[in-house]
Amino acid sequence: MKYFNHKLIGLAMMGIAVMACTDEYDCNLQIEKPEEVANSEYLASFDLLKSYINRDASSPFKFTANMSSTDFIKKEIGYSTILNNFDGIDIGGSFTPVSSLKEDGSYDFGGMQLVTDAAKEAGVTLYGGTLCSNQGQRAAYYNELIQPIIIPFVPEKGKTVICDFENDELGTAYGMTGGSQAVVENDPDGKSGKTLHVGTDDNKAAYSHPKFNVKLPEGRKLGDYVNLTIDMRIVNSDGIYGAGMRVFINGQEFNVGTNAQGLGCNPNTWNRGAIISLNSAKAPGFILPDELKGLTEFELAVGSASGGAQYFLDNIVMNYELPGTGITKIDFSKDALGTSYPMTNGNQAVIEDNPEGSGKVLHVGTAATPCSYSYPKFTVKLQNGRTLGDYTGLSLDMYLIDGKGGWGSGMRVVINGQEFNSGQGPFGFGCESNKWGRDKIYITFLKEGETAGGGKIAIPNSMKDLTEIELAVGSGSGEWHAYIDNVCLHWKADDTIIEKTPEEKKNLFTEELNKWIGGIVNAGGETVKVWNIIGEPLDKSVDSNTFNWGEYLGDVEYARTAVKLARDTAKVDLNLFISNTFNQQDEMDQKADEMVALVKSWEADNVTKIDGYNIVLHAVYSKDATVQKRNEEMITALFDKLAQTGKSVRVSDLSMMVENVDGNFIQTSKLTADERTAAANYMAFIMKEYRKAITSDKQYGISISSMTETSTGNKVCPWTSGYNRNGMYEGIVEGLK
Repeated sequence: MKYFNHKLIGLAMMGIAVMACTDEYDCNLQIEKPEEVANSEYLASFDLLKSYINRDASSPFKFTANMSSTDFIKKEIGYSTILNNFDGIDIGGSFTPVSSLKEDGSYDFGGMQLVTDAAKEAGVTLYGGTLCSNQGQRAAYYNELIQPIIIPFVPEKGKTVICDFENDELGTAYGMTGGSQAVVENDPDGKSGKTLHVGTDDNKAAYSHPKFNVKLPEGRKLGDYVNLTIDMRIVNSDGIYGAGMRVFINGQEFNVGTNAQGLGCNPNTWNRGAIISLNSAKAPGFILPDELKGLTEFELAVGSASGGAQYFLDNIVMNYELPGTGITKIDFSKDALGTSYPMTNGNQAVIEDNPEGSGKVLHVGTAATPCSYSYPKFTVKLQNGRTLGDYTGLSLDMYLIDGKGGWGSGMRVVINGQEFNSGQGPFGFGCESNKWGRDKIYITFLKEGETAGGGKIAIPNSMKDLTEIELAVGSGSGEWHAYIDNVCLHWKADDTIIEKTPEEKKNLFTEELNKWIGGIVNAGGETVKVWNIIGEPLDKSVDSNTFNWGEYLGDVEYARTAVKLARDTAKVDLNLFISNTFNQQDEMDQKADEMVALVKSWEADNVTKIDGYNIVLHAVYSKDATVQKRNEEMITALFDKLAQTGKSVRVSDLSMMVENVDGNFIQTSKLTADERTAAANYMAFIMKEYRKAITSDKQYGISISSMTETSTGNKVCPWTSGYNRNGMYEGIVEGLK
């Protein structure tokens, strides 16, 4: 590189100048121009960049620069610089599906249309950018499109009429739990047909209640029912207060927590549809014990607990609602003391009395020999109609004796011999030493493929249809000693999930891809003839705007589909390139091999055609001579490899940075003249290697990344921020010659 400092040599003028000096005035003459001025004059001596391009009339070579579409449309100094020095512009990433999105979900192609019109008016070439990429996509929107339709579980509801007395003969008597009588009579109001008259004026029902023999419909059991409803008419005030309403099931008495008045009764008036809950301790209601929930036939009694009750009953109905959740429970209450349970790895588990309170619990291990990664085993038959896939988790109560096994390596669940680690010990769940951890341990069941740990385990798909299992559970510790109780498997009725089929997803995303490609190509019209059909196919990074088209359209088919959509839309013959970024630290020849392999796979159908390779090249000049030699070798190998494909090759976003021997980039404001010269020489080398390796008919052009540089940036550019020429200008000139 040549920089000239022009000296002014004129001894005669020098002498005159000296003679003109006086004592009062000290005169100094600069006899050499400042280097900066000389450099500027030297760079100013060069012609416009595109005048140095050596090409014949048939050459496709175009020299362009990156510029945003909005800057070009402004027609300011950058616009003039483009027109004078370049064949056109590369708008690169000005338009992506994300940046072009409108509020209504459609795309705004107006900006593309404006820059297309401006380029056509200026008579310059316009490169349109990328049509299909996994990056810069509306990933959240696309993923929402394929969400399954979820129909929430709706519990089956219904009612079972226990007695409405309409089919009974007048005078029919029902049994009572004590004295007095219950006889079928007409409604005293003459409105609702037959009713049951409990007690009389002379023989009040004293803590005695009418009884009904109940046989539930096939498939129903008492635990399915959520409430009992009755119509009740208190005679005068007989039994409206008393000790409260009562319900009896097979003789077991339940206080509903309120009297007849609290139930809503008033003297001599029907209280229709009074509700008594079967699964709530809140009045009026009670909790139905677990041991009664399986009943399908039983004796029911209901009425007012009073020493002098008289009332009418009608329409005794039980309402059922199949639950959406439930548990399969192991509570040891029916086991005899001393009963042993097997263990997975030795030691013992024995039924004993609860050390704190009543009831039976399972004592696991002993003080002398705590359990070492050994857990009690249970044979469990799951809820009728449910499979393991319906279950959402496992809970248990644990009393850690002296804290043994509180930490460990995580609570373990063993199903049919396969062990799962929840990754969280009893202490991690909130249990304490020598104290019951009630409702503390809950191990969540995930589906296969979901991330386990932190108190969660993933159940394999191969187990989801099981209806009976061998279950073991305990602390993964070398010295676990504890009592356990209330081992519960929790189930939830699944919502109905309707997944879209692979074919539906493919059709849906083909249409979405067409909305983008068809719209942007149409906006480019006849002006834009070159596009990157596939952008960054080797980029494996994932962020919020990443969407893998190949996952739904096919690893090969997505590219073929994109090519077809673009060519079918275009009004002119298009040149479609595969584009990928090559950074200086990359193994460039290896990446080139990967790109070539991709193109071959896409073109294997003998229909799809990729016209060339667009290399997004980010070069770095290294002050380490060994590194720089390798950099240059990689550039040469890259272009040689691409030349062998016989396809067109284009270099875009060509940038140059300088790094020191430690591998750190140097800001442009801190570059020395020698460093700038070296960067410019490397730029010339890259451009010459491209022109040398690629045959002239396949040289589709070079586009530089930036025209102007910034003082805080690292890119070395041909112009300053004020559009004064830099040394890089001469490097590009040398590369174009």
